[in-house]
Amino acid sequence: MTQKSKLSGILFALSIVIVVVGFKVLFPSPEKQQDLGSLLPKSIGEWQQVQLITGTEALEKINHLHGKSIVVEAGAIGNYQAAGKGPAMVWISRSKTSAMTLEQAEIMADKMVNNPRSPFHDPETLSINKTKVYKFLGMGQVHYIFCREQLAYWISSPPADGEKLLLYFL
Repeated sequence: MTQKSKLSGILFALSIVIVVVGFKVLFPSPEKQQDLGSLLPKSIGEWQQVQLITGTEALEKINHLHGKSIVVEAGAIGNYQAAGKGPAMVWISRSKTSAMTLEQAEIMADKMVNNPRSPFHDPETLSINKTKVYKFLGMGQVHYIFCREQLAYWISSPPADGEKLLLYFL
């Protein structure tokens, strides 16, 4: 084997490795994607996480909330409590694409406004840090819905604390 053919073989093997690594970086397998529970901290200021729901149980609760099965790959729900205050919840779901996430959030916000039996009222659309945020009042809480790439967030909290919790995730 000549020096030139050895070098060609090494370069070919190296190019295969680069292609495989690049593919895995650009298209990670779902099990390698970030665990959504890791996005929900143990505390946010005075708010302490009292429950974290992930995996299949989170997906079941997300589907139950919507009253039907929705297309999401993963979910996490963090329940928070602060002394002397009502509870706060942060729901996070991940869809296959950013476009799907945005479409689902827009459909949800539309139904919250236009369903005559909806407990939500006083809708607002905000732009905070270049992120479109849907804000609603209802059930004694303030609710925020927004998207970041493939992730959809729904934050519910006592009205006086909503903005602080929202800004933490933005």
